[in-house]
Amino acid sequence: MDCDPSSSGPSQQARPRRGPGRPRSAEAHAAILAAALDLLVEEGFNGLTIEAVAARAGVGKATVYRRWPSKVPLVAEALRVAGNERVAVPASGDVEAELVEVLSDLIAEVSGPRNVLRPLVTEAWRHPELGEAFRQELVERRRAVVRAVLQEGQRRGALRGDMDLETATDAVLAVVYYRLLVSGAPMGAEMAGRVVDQLLRGMRAPESP
Repeated sequence: MDCDPSSSGPSQQARPRRGPGRPRSAEAHAAILAAALDLLVEEGFNGLTIEAVAARAGVGKATVYRRWPSKVPLVAEALRVAGNERVAVPASGDVEAELVEVLSDLIAEVSGPRNVLRPLVTEAWRHPELGEAFRQELVERRRAVVRAVLQEGQRRGALRGDMDLETATDAVLAVVYYRLLVSGAPMGAEMAGRVVDQLLRGMRAPESP
């Protein structure tokens, strides 16, 4: 006797078959973002293509295009997701030690093999969406940590109360970005201590007589 197709339960009706090894939607999404960051480091923004991202992530090109119409929003989201996983505010109670820690972490990051800051600097000014992600995830997150350390130092009376926080924050980070993007001068682990020592000479609160 023939079976009536209409008697099949909903779990048996038109369930799409997943090909062997094909990642689930959330897994594919994460794999695409990771592939975009990998290729950004390896090929630069101009060398990054949707085709290469799809191949690296193990998905079809159409899967990428369904989520992102071009590589600009793709890279922007990849930066936002990666930014959520890094940069914590140190809490040792010692302004100098905290600033050295933050600066050492930045130096290690920009000197490492997975630095995405350099390949994005030029393109960030050409594409507003990419530029916003670049500033928020690669620049402002780090500035927020330094700003928090300096504010706490002011609250404890270790730093001058009349210090301009925004200028001081930029001063802490500026030498790293300058050496990375302009002068090309070397950045060793000892540089963080030297920079912080010199900057704090002008930031420290005067000692009570």
